[in-house]
Amino acid sequence: MEYKLYYKHYCKILSKVIKEAKKLYFKEVISKSKNKMKTTWNIIHKETSKLTNENNIKSLRTNDHVLYNQITIANELSSYFLNIAGNISNKRINENEEEPNPLQNLFKYFNQPFKDISWPCTSTKEINKIVDSLKDKNSSGYDEISTKIIKISKPFIISPLININNKMLAQGVYPERLKFSLIKPIYKSGDKSSPSNYRPISLLPVFSKIFKKVIYKRLFDHLNNNVILNEHQYGFQSEVSTENASYILLNEILTALNKKQMVGGIFCDLHKAFDCINHAVQLEKMKFYGV
Repeated sequence: MEYKLYYKHYCKILSKVIKEAKKLYFKEVISKSKNKMKTTWNIIHKETSKLTNENNIKSLRTNDHVLYNQITIANELSSYFLNIAGNISNKRINENEEEPNPLQNLFKYFNQPFKDISWPCTSTKEINKIVDSLKDKNSSGYDEISTKIIKISKPFIISPLININNKMLAQGVYPERLKFSLIKPIYKSGDKSSPSNYRPISLLPVFSKIFKKVIYKRLFDHLNNNVILNEHQYGFQSEVSTENASYILLNEILTALNKKQMVGGIFCDLHKAFDCINHAVQLEKMKFYGV
């Protein structure tokens, strides 16, 4: 009896020690992380056993049939991912509704289209900085080249990189091979045999990150210099994040409550928002902005 009580007490103490050790470990990992929000969620998912092997799709149900062959499953998921955006976009509230003019709202805020963007050539200094900023990862695209390999071989590849980047900027043509990607289905939640419960992630070649950063720098300078970006654009900018948006939202709510005002909120979850962007409309807007 005494032994059982001692063992129970020992297990209780050990459990507390393990719990405290994990707390300290997670705290250290988060404090050293550059992206604390992402690291925090990764820890939460891991501790709640939500991280699963995305490649382990044993079966898939479609049209009242269950698929087990891996190639058939891959083809079915590929077809689903390709068509889902079009299927959503085709669901209109009113089929007789006239298509809005994509430039109508732009002319309300800007008097005229913007001057054409300039695409200055890149340099050794810029490419060096971009390569050094890449995170050390072993993941790769279809070419099986990781960021670690690029960083090691930087002295030998920087000249051709500069040459190809400058040709891209001069000709306005993005290298076709850098558009190829490996698509991996990531399980979200619900029935694992349903294609709708997976989301695709694209593993692009690491070289594409260098080219995109070169374009991004020039595009971002153009948008900033012409004051095109909305003041409430919190995403995809350095030194600005969704945390700023959360702070402003909370500040507005607390200010209203302090004034004894009523506060209401409407939250919209746009399904497949990026996938459903109308490319024709987007191109018209880009042309208006001088891109």
